[in-house]
Amino acid sequence: IAKEVVKTMGGKLVLAGQRRENAPCDEIDTNAPYMEYVGFADWETRRTLLSNAKALLVPTTYIGPFEGVSIEAGFSGTPVITSDWGCFAENVIHGKTGYRCRTLEQYVWAARNIGNIKPEDCRDFALGNFSMERVAKMYDEYFSMIYTLLDKGWYELGTNRADMDWLNRKYV
Repeated sequence: IAKEVVKTMGGKLVLAGQRRENAPCDEIDTNAPYMEYVGFADWETRRTLLSNAKALLVPTTYIGPFEGVSIEAGFSGTPVITSDWGCFAENVIHGKTGYRCRTLEQYVWAARNIGNIKPEDCRDFALGNFSMERVAKMYDEYFSMIYTLLDKGWYELGTNRADMDWLNRKYV
């Protein structure tokens, strides 16, 4: 899908990651003039690639449970173009932090209009929802909840709850 988008609209697709012999991705001609394969991307390489990218293209064809790379892109201020299912329905605000697509035409439109997405919105959304400070509150709630379930399980009624703010999402 990513190859078809770039081939259709022009531009360059930079691919990163490991390759396995005889895997379907090995059928992709990374020597095409619109493709560049950079291999394994460690933390620093990923940060550099993402912060210099016009967009991160993640057209998964399965229902991804989290797809952390889209959040990494947000921390770099890079908008995301994704499929419209799985985690992306929650983690990509359509028209604000990227675009969610279902057809080639939609992916091409998103790529041509990616300049309408503000990098500061991408970063604000990532920081507001996935910073260590934010996620720590979610883990604290989870582990506190598990601890209180030791006696009556699901039927245990807490007496110290002040709020459920850990569920609130931060939007841009």
